[in-house]
Amino acid sequence: MNNGKLRIVSYLAGLAGVLVTSSAFAQAADAAPAAAAPAPPPQPAAADASASSSGSAQVGMALPGAAPQAAAVAGSSDHDAVVGRLAVGYLGRNGVTIAGGTLIPAPVIGVRYWLSDLLGIDAGIGFGFGSSSTEVAGMDNDGPSTHAFIIHGGVPLSLASAGHFSFQIVPELNLGFAGTSQDVGGVTNKFSGFHLDVGARAGAEIHFGFINVPQLSLQGSVGARLNIDNTSQTVMNVDSSTSNFSFGTTVGDNPWNIFTSNVAALYYF
Repeated sequence: MNNGKLRIVSYLAGLAGVLVTSSAFAQAADAAPAAAAPAPPPQPAAADASASSSGSAQVGMALPGAAPQAAAVAGSSDHDAVVGRLAVGYLGRNGVTIAGGTLIPAPVIGVRYWLSDLLGIDAGIGFGFGSSSTEVAGMDNDGPSTHAFIIHGGVPLSLASAGHFSFQIVPELNLGFAGTSQDVGGVTNKFSGFHLDVGARAGAEIHFGFINVPQLSLQGSVGARLNIDNTSQTVMNVDSSTSNFSFGTTVGDNPWNIFTSNVAALYYF
């Protein structure tokens, strides 16, 4: 009887051991895959790639020996934009006075070229020719014939410019000849004039960049000038002449002089 009990106890103990061992193995099998599974590798962020790309570009730009890329800097004024361009326009002298005080018109038309933002060149000419005749009772009577010629030279200096404004001093000269003649009763009456002026003007060149036309400009100025005027006439075979010398400041004394002697218009191409 005791032996039978011992066998039952031994059997139950062995069964319990088998159950405990099986349970331990099962728990170990469940834990093993979880521990063995590797963590997924981190995915590279788009921002990192962008930063890397940007970083490599910066390194490329900073490589030793690379030539610096300097962008051209545009001028800050309308005047800077016309350097190296040719302008055509009226240069301020409109005629030559002959004996008797008659002005023979010959507006000076010329060119201006800026060699640099400081130094320019002015050159121009003015000329005029005319003749007339009158028919009375079938007979032709010749009227006076006229001629005038002027040459102009100048060296404009732009001392300061900003925006649409350029402050300039312009040393210049004008040299002109003019004359008129008419036959009266078989006698030729002649009137002539010679003009020379040397001086300098100071003033402003205003560009019309404020209305998107910087190529167009007006010049207004005052200055000082030496004038030499000689006139002569031959009337009924009697000769006479007059010489005038003057030096002083120049400015228009009539409102319309702003359009004839102190303001010049230029257009740059």
